[in-house]
Amino acid sequence: MGRNLSLLVAGLTLGLLLSLSWRQPAANYAAEPAARPGRVWQSVERLQAEQQALRARLTDLRQELAEQQQAAGASTDRLQALQAELERQQLLAGRVAVQGPGIVVVLDDSEAQIPPGADANQYIIHEHDLRDIVNVLWMAGSEAITINDERLVSQSSIYCVGSTVMVNDTRLSPPYLIQAIGNSRVQADYVRNPSYLKSLKEKQRLYGLRLDVKPVAELTLPAYSGGFLVQHARPGE
Repeated sequence: MGRNLSLLVAGLTLGLLLSLSWRQPAANYAAEPAARPGRVWQSVERLQAEQQALRARLTDLRQELAEQQQAAGASTDRLQALQAELERQQLLAGRVAVQGPGIVVVLDDSEAQIPPGADANQYIIHEHDLRDIVNVLWMAGSEAITINDERLVSQSSIYCVGSTVMVNDTRLSPPYLIQAIGNSRVQADYVRNPSYLKSLKEKQRLYGLRLDVKPVAELTLPAYSGGFLVQHARPGE
């Protein structure tokens, strides 16, 4: 009897538990449809807010991109202007090779037999002869000049060490090939003008020094390869 009563209580308890487990999902399911529309609208509103924020960010990024492109365009213009000025200054300083029409002047020592007791210095080309030619060519409007491929710039020097002529601290020997880019007709007129180079032309006549002048349609002159000595100058304000 006691054993049957225990089984009865156990059965009732199990039935009660099963009844509760079936009712709870039903209650949850019944409550879910009422709560679902609220959560859906919350999701919609959140997505709409995110979309508006993204659109605002996109507008800001487009504005920033336009400003950056405008700034880049201005920087490109400034860079191009600076590059053009740099190229012009390099050209003026002789730092780049150049091409153009011009003139070729050849100076060489005399091939004549030097008579006994004569001054041998009258039969050779000296540094002052080269300087005179170069000065006349600058006067004729030459834009670039070389002597035996040594480009002349504002700091170039032409001087003599013993019997050797030095140009840009480079030893040169005759014949001296002087090339100058410019208006070849004007250059030739200056060199041939009797008012210029009187001493050199007199030695050409008396001692047989070589002085040849030839206009050329196209010359190529190398860049200046030396350095620039600056001791006192500094960039301006």
